[in-house]
Amino acid sequence: MEKIDKLLFIPFILLIGLGCLMVFSASSNINMSGSMGLFIKHLLFICIGLVAMFFALIVPVELYQKYIYYLLFIVLIMMVIILIPGFGKKVKGATRWLDFKIFSFQPSFIAKWVLLVFIASSLSKKELEKIKSFKKGILPYLVILGVLSVLFLKEPDFGGFAVITVMTIVMLILAGTRLRYWLIMAIIASPFAYWLVQSENYRVKRLLAFRDLWKYSQTYSYQIVQSIYSFAAGGLVGVGLGNGQQKLSFLPEAHNDFIFAVIGEELGFIGAVFVLLCYVLITLRGFYIAYKLVDKQYLCYLAFGLTLFISCEAFINIAVTISMAPAKGLPLPFVSYGGTATIVYMYTMGVLLNLSRRVN
Repeated sequence: MEKIDKLLFIPFILLIGLGCLMVFSASSNINMSGSMGLFIKHLLFICIGLVAMFFALIVPVELYQKYIYYLLFIVLIMMVIILIPGFGKKVKGATRWLDFKIFSFQPSFIAKWVLLVFIASSLSKKELEKIKSFKKGILPYLVILGVLSVLFLKEPDFGGFAVITVMTIVMLILAGTRLRYWLIMAIIASPFAYWLVQSENYRVKRLLAFRDLWKYSQTYSYQIVQSIYSFAAGGLVGVGLGNGQQKLSFLPEAHNDFIFAVIGEELGFIGAVFVLLCYVLITLRGFYIAYKLVDKQYLCYLAFGLTLFISCEAFINIAVTISMAPAKGLPLPFVSYGGTATIVYMYTMGVLLNLSRRVN
C-alpha cells in the first residue's frame, strides 16, 4: 500500500466514509427492518468492494488484456440472458438485474468496465496510421458499441447507453482518430438520436422536465424540483447530518441516484463542494497516472479509460441533481447505495491504484 498514489486513495476513502453516513441518513424513512436494514446491506457491499479492490491491487493488469475477448463474450451473454423472461429481474420498469434468487446483480456495470478494457487493449496494439483509418481505427469499436447499445436500450438503460457512447468516443479521439469522421457521423446520427429520444414516452418526459423545470414541477420534473429544494434548504453549512426533511418521502431515490441532494441539504454548500473536489482530485490524479504511463500504451489507455468511467458517472449524477442535465438514473460513485455499482466502482479504483504503482 505504501507505493500507491495517496492523492488518489485519500479522496476515495473520504467518499466511501461519507457515503456510509449519507446512506444511513437518507434511508431513515425506508421501512426495511428500520433504516438499519438498508444501511447494513450497504456496509456489506462496501466490504465486498474492499475485498475486490485489494484483489485488483494484486492482479497484474496484463491479465485483463490476455483474457479480454473471453470477458467481452461473457458480459454479452449475460446481457442477452437478462432479456429472456424468467432470468431478468424487473425493477421500476427496467430489466437490468440478473436474478439468482439468493442474489442479483447488474451485468451492465460490468459491461462498461469490460468495454473500456477492450478499447484500451485493442488501441495499444495498433499503430497511429491504423488508428487514423476509419476502417481500422473507428469501425471495429463502433460495431462493439452498437451491439452493447442495443442491449442497454433493450433493458432499458438510456443512462448507461449515454455513458458508454461518451467514453468510447472520448477514448478514440484521445488515441488519435480523425475528428472529421466524428463530425460526419454526428451529422448522420442526428436524426437517429432524435428518433431515439422520441421513441420512448419516459425519455420525452425527462426531456420536457429538463427544458421547463417549473412547468412540470408536480409531474415530470418533480424529482428534480425536490432536489433543488434540498440544496436551497441546506444553504452554506446545511441543516445538520440526519436533519434533512426532503428525504422524508419528498425526494424519491434519496439514498441512491439523488444522494448528492441529501448531502446538499444536510451538509450544505460546503459539503457539496467537498464532494465535488474529491471527484476532481480523483479525476486529475487518474489522468496524471495515465500521462506518466504514456510510454506504455495499454497501461496509459487503461488508466485514462477507468478514470473516465468514474468521473463521467459522477459528474453526470451531480449535473442531474442540480438540473444541468436530464435525469439518467446513474448512481454517485462510492457514495450512493448500491450492490453491483459499488463493487465495480471499488474494483475500478483498485485497478487505478495498481496502475499508480507503475508510475516512477
